[in-house]
Amino acid sequence: MVTISYAKSSSLPNLLSFLLIFTPSLVSSLCSFSSNCTMPPYICNPPYKLEPSTIPFKANWSSTPACPMFAGEDVCCNNDQNLQMLYKFSLLDSTFGSQVGGCDICAANLKRLWCYFTCSPNQADFVSAGPQAIVPSPIDGHMMQIFLNNFTVTKSLSCELYNSCQKCPYVTEVSAMQSPEGFLEFQGYEGIPIGLLWTTFLFDNGPSSLNLDFLSCSENVTNAYGYNVKPCSCNNCEYLCAGDYYVAEPATLHGVDWEIIGFFYLGLIVVSVVVLFVQWKIARKKKKEHEQMVLIR
Repeated sequence: MVTISYAKSSSLPNLLSFLLIFTPSLVSSLCSFSSNCTMPPYICNPPYKLEPSTIPFKANWSSTPACPMFAGEDVCCNNDQNLQMLYKFSLLDSTFGSQVGGCDICAANLKRLWCYFTCSPNQADFVSAGPQAIVPSPIDGHMMQIFLNNFTVTKSLSCELYNSCQKCPYVTEVSAMQSPEGFLEFQGYEGIPIGLLWTTFLFDNGPSSLNLDFLSCSENVTNAYGYNVKPCSCNNCEYLCAGDYYVAEPATLHGVDWEIIGFFYLGLIVVSVVVLFVQWKIARKKKKEHEQMVLIR
């Protein structure tokens, strides 16, 4: 039973509470954080928690959509955030993509992940916005204001994403990224200097966790989620190396007279024994002659 207390005067908070209770379909999708910039994408304020959470809004971006999969839909990312992502995604390409010997599909999969983190209309289901905090910069140690948040994803998501990226040069060189969990936790920490946010990944298979399917790095595609990509290779995708490993079966010699071969090896053994016997006899004879000469003297 739900009990509602009515105030003497109507107000917007009371109206929102009423909607939350009696019209859940209107608020099944909510946004948990936002951001704004003075000179996007380079001079931006730390993201901030939306209190209360707001409903998604129609995408109104002045530039190319950073997340083509959400173009024309209700989203949680504003124009400033779209510009920020365009800049950050160029960094993903120059870190994980083919231009540095990496795999474009890995970079595209990471873009898809961060698009859902920033723009998904049900963002509040899996992104728990925290407070802003002041922490030392991982680059030079100066104190900086950042946004803290938790991002809950399924274990299968982390494994699929890691499998597409684990052979990229940057990943192989960093010991902290040698597991699915470590790979994502490293990405969350890297957001401190770039996006002024520290994302802590939580791994849970609950119904509210974000669960996405990612392209395998072995896929022969030139478009991934609306991003132009080049197919990956054995140099940056281990699943494309399987054809290079071939174990030959034991060879069978046809048309060979095994009886003749047997006699040949038998004769070779006999000759070897005779030679060893003759060498032994000669050595023994020389030894006796030497002993006799010693006695005569």
